[in-house]
Amino acid sequence: MNLLLSLLLLSQPNEPLAARVTEFTLKNGLAVIVYVDSAAPVVSTNVYYKVGSYDEPLGHTGLSHMLEHLTFKHTDIYKPGDFDRIVDSAGGNNNGFTSESFTGYYEDFAKDRYELALKIEASRMGKCVFPDSEFESEHQVVSEERRLHDNYPATELWEEYGATACLVHPSRNPVIGWSDDVFHFTVQAARDWYHEHYNPANAVLVVAGDVRPADVKVKAEKYFGGLKGAPVTRADYYAVEPEQHGERRITIRKRVRVPSLIIGFHSPGTRDTAEFFAAEVAGSIAGSGQSSRLYKKLVTELQLATSVWGGNSVDRDPGLFQIGITPKAESLIPRIEQVVQAELDRLGTELVSDRELQQVRNQVLAGQFFQRDDISDMAYLLARCKILYGDWRAIEFYPSGIQLVTATQVRDFCHKYLKPDNRTTGILVSAKEGR
Repeated sequence: MNLLLSLLLLSQPNEPLAARVTEFTLKNGLAVIVYVDSAAPVVSTNVYYKVGSYDEPLGHTGLSHMLEHLTFKHTDIYKPGDFDRIVDSAGGNNNGFTSESFTGYYEDFAKDRYELALKIEASRMGKCVFPDSEFESEHQVVSEERRLHDNYPATELWEEYGATACLVHPSRNPVIGWSDDVFHFTVQAARDWYHEHYNPANAVLVVAGDVRPADVKVKAEKYFGGLKGAPVTRADYYAVEPEQHGERRITIRKRVRVPSLIIGFHSPGTRDTAEFFAAEVAGSIAGSGQSSRLYKKLVTELQLATSVWGGNSVDRDPGLFQIGITPKAESLIPRIEQVVQAELDRLGTELVSDRELQQVRNQVLAGQFFQRDDISDMAYLLARCKILYGDWRAIEFYPSGIQLVTATQVRDFCHKYLKPDNRTTGILVSAKEGR
């Protein structure tokens, strides 16, 4: 994106985000955020719980994902199949997802029907039941999902790569859980996990769209106000990962047509503010899109690969700065690794250009502009920032932080972190070629 487009975006009417957001907390601890956007007569209702794979002890990995499946089944007033049937009959759509840091649910309705979503989510929050028979049927579904992961080479690469790069931090565990844990889930473990984490004081409700904050407040109190809240103490694994003192490598041999290569480095989280934003800019310059340095070098110039992507993980804890590559052939991997490290070394010794810095800034500005047009995206970002950073206003911290990054900071980050002793390399190649 060029500077002209950036100026065009900035010239558009851009109402301060705070003018559209209303925030309040119910007596039981439920945090409520209302985002008003009357561009279309629709409302997205979202409930996010502060629980994910980050919180799961060994032996219970994947339990949050298992619980997500179960909470679509049965409550005090809804029977299996009711959720989807009711939403479909009202012309809406719904879904849920589990991540490392939270579990989320949403319903999108015409604005005159969003109250139905509040009723559904209040029932899911406090009144789910888990009969043994229903648990077993859904357990089979999740177990089959896990088996599909086990039989998909790219997923195996990602899971083993993550567990190699991180020795202790819970990000080493897949959100779906490790196979042995998933196959041995019990209904009692699911019940206990639900009663511990699914309560108003451990959740965020975001209502986004064509609504009036006063009306949302009345309805939120009506449906959620009677539920009992109990704050949940969340463990903090910020500093648990030991420093890496040498490259780690894994090679997986499967029946695949094309090889894959992942190169990653431990990098700071958002709590290390200046270094985190430098990592974000470095990741964009190195591997984000066809204008990135590594795409130009590996795909366009040397024709060693067919695709390149890259970027830095965005989370409160330290994560990984990663480059993913699809080599044209397995025999080219050693050469590709040399080229990648040489380019990263150059980033650690030379200053990036003003043009490259401005390009990243333009991309962030454009992304922020277009996100404001999608109420589902805004609901996700508001909830995520509230859960991870304690304040929805963290949405605005990101573009501001990117604007302040200097070429010197990018160089210093790359010199400190993107070095061979801090590197983990994962390779997926054909079992045939490996023999």
